[in-house]
Amino acid sequence: MSKSTLRMAALAAAAALGALALSPAAMAQTAATADKNVKPSADAFYKSPSEAELAAAKPGAVLRSRALPASSLWSDVKEGWQIMYRSSGQKGQPVAMVTTFLVPKTVSATGKKLVSYQSFYDSLTLNCSPSGELLKGNLFDKTFFKSALTKGYYTVVSDYEGLESQWIAAINTGHGVLDGIRAVENFSADLDEKTPVGLFGFSGGGFASIWGAELAAQYAPELNIVGVAAGGLPANPINVAKKVDGTFFAGAYIGAVVGLSRAYPEVRVEDYANDAGVKALADAGTRCLGGTVSGNPELLTAYAFKSGKNYYKDPNFLDLPEMQAINAENTMGRFPPKMPVYIWQGTTDELMPMADTEKVVSTYCAAGTTVQFKKLTGIDHVAGATYLNTGLNYLIDRFAGKAAPNTCK
Repeated sequence: MSKSTLRMAALAAAAALGALALSPAAMAQTAATADKNVKPSADAFYKSPSEAELAAAKPGAVLRSRALPASSLWSDVKEGWQIMYRSSGQKGQPVAMVTTFLVPKTVSATGKKLVSYQSFYDSLTLNCSPSGELLKGNLFDKTFFKSALTKGYYTVVSDYEGLESQWIAAINTGHGVLDGIRAVENFSADLDEKTPVGLFGFSGGGFASIWGAELAAQYAPELNIVGVAAGGLPANPINVAKKVDGTFFAGAYIGAVVGLSRAYPEVRVEDYANDAGVKALADAGTRCLGGTVSGNPELLTAYAFKSGKNYYKDPNFLDLPEMQAINAENTMGRFPPKMPVYIWQGTTDELMPMADTEKVVSTYCAAGTTVQFKKLTGIDHVAGATYLNTGLNYLIDRFAGKAAPNTCK
C-alpha cells in the first residue's frame, strides 16, 4: 500500500470515529482498529520493529498506531488509541513500547492538559499490560484515572515495563513513561511539548511515576511536567523483597528478581538458583500481580508465604555484591526531581518500608525539591491505593497554577 493510500485510509478511519486532529506523522502510521479478542502475546501490533528501524527513530517517535473499538471506551471518552513508540531501555538501547491514549469527550475549561497515569500492573507477561487490559475493559485500576477524563483531561497510560515486561527496572521504566508522553504529543495535533503534564500512580505505578520525575531533567527536559503524585513506593527493591519474604506478598520478591534479570541479562539469575528456584523463576515469568482479576495467571497466590531460601543456593542471595550493585541503580533518590512532588505512604504498609520512603523524601528536600509528604496512620498497602484521588487533586492544583505545598523542614 502506498503512503498516500495509507494516509487516506487513516483519515477515513479518523473521520469515522469522530477523531481528534492527528499530526501528519500519526496519520501515516494509523492502522486498523484493535481486536479485543487477541492477546498481546499473539498480536502482531506488539511485534517490535527491527533494531535498525528503532535506531533510526528518535525517543518518543510514533512507530505505529490503531484505534480502540467503541466497545472498549466508556461514557467520558471520545476516542482511544494504542500507540507503539520508540523508547530507551535500561542500558540506553533503542526499544519499542506501547501506550494507550484516551481523549475526553469534553476538554477541561482551563485548557488542554495531559495526565500520565502509571498503572500498578506489576507484570512478567505482556498479556497483563495496561494496553491489552484497557482494550478488553479489564484493567483493574482504571477507576483511579477515569475521573481525569471526566474532568476533561487527555490521558496517557503507558506499558512502561516494555515488551519484555521488565518489572522494577528503573531506567527502562522512567524512559517508558517519558517517551509515552512524547509519543502522544507527537501523535496528536492537539498537544505539544508546552502542554502541562501531570504524573501519578501507586505502588509499581508510583515507582514508574517517580522514576519518570527523576529522569525528566536529563532525558526529556522539553516536557512541561508540572507535578508528580506517587504513593506506596518501592523505593529500595531489595528492602521490599526482604520485607515480603515468607509473607502473603512473597510473590513480589521472586517477581522482582525475574523482572530485573531481564534488564540485566549479563547476570544469569538461574545460576544462583537451586532446582526448585529454576522452576519457580520460569513459572513466575508467566504471571502478574492482579492476574486473577484480569483473567491471567496470578503471581501473588502462587508464591504466598514462600521464602527465598527455598529457591536460592546462597541464603544471603540478596546481599551478594552483584545484587546490591543492581539494587543501587534501581533505588530512588539518585536524581532529585526538578518539579514539585506529592508522596503518600501508609504506616502499616506490608510491602514498602517506611524508612526507605522517608530517606527518599529527605534526599529530595535536601536537594531543593518541593515535596508534600503524607504519612497515613493505620493505612496498609491495599488501602493506600484509595488515596490516588488525592494524587489527582494535587495535579489539578498544579494545572491551576497554585503553589505546591512543601512539608520539607
